[in-house]
Amino acid sequence: MIRNVLAAWTALAVYGFALGIAHSATYAVRNVLKFPLLVTVTAVVCSLSWWILARAVGAPLSFVAVQRTAWRMFRDLGFLLASLSPIVLFFALVMRATDDGVLGEYDRFLALNIVLIAVSGVVALARGARALFVEHALAPARVVVVMLAWLAVSATVGGQAAFFMRPFFGFPATRGGNPPFFLGAAPDLRGATNFFEAVQQTISRPPLPESLRPPDPVR
Repeated sequence: MIRNVLAAWTALAVYGFALGIAHSATYAVRNVLKFPLLVTVTAVVCSLSWWILARAVGAPLSFVAVQRTAWRMFRDLGFLLASLSPIVLFFALVMRATDDGVLGEYDRFLALNIVLIAVSGVVALARGARALFVEHALAPARVVVVMLAWLAVSATVGGQAAFFMRPFFGFPATRGGNPPFFLGAAPDLRGATNFFEAVQQTISRPPLPESLRPPDPVR
């Protein structure tokens, strides 16, 4: 399991760097630590829940077996995201070169990465389900129930942990400052106080506060 943990950390650090360079080198370097830390926190918080949920649906998995399966999934997630890092890096550099210095393409870049993480997570989950089925001889229906339960817990814990540990990348308007390593429970620039509000705002794109809006062009 140690090799899976180290492989996941390394791959996630690569993706985190590509993600952070959209804002600045400071964010990129911080993400080398923060993105692996995010996944580790999610795994630690969820580990007991995963095992309890597996036992609750009748899957006779030991705690160690659950951890091994989970970290294989996170390793696969890391490898998939690392393989997409060149694409993320390209869009990040283009965005920095063409944005308006206020909001730029922040929402689109955020949405792109949410989609990439979600799709990679589903693929990793499918591989984890196959491992449960083959190695532990679980019935397919029971594997589906276990995986859906794990997915729900992971999305909730991981999403909120990501909100607490932000910024991973930020508005162009915040470039040149020295933001804290974690923003914690502080509302974001649009007032969201949790991950799910932030996602909803990314989709609906409500207007920025007056202080962050670009000035009207001179006529």
